[in-house]
Amino acid sequence: MNNLDMDSGLANVVDYLREVHAPITQAITDHKPVTATDCAALSGAVWALLDAIDARLPQREQQAAKAVA
Repeated sequence: MNNLDMDSGLANVVDYLREVHAPITQAITDHKPVTATDCAALSGAVWALLDAIDARLPQREQQAAKAVA
């Protein structure tokens, strides 16, 4: 397993994701409806987390396209 360097930027994104996710988990636990707004907020938070992780991963070099003869 690779360890993730939890710098302050990534920690903030993870905290935000947990903050957005908490009311959804509570609604599910309480058998209450989850709104489209809740889902949109969670989706945005997940994208932010994925973007933050991608920014910290080594970037693959783009390979030059080969001409097809």
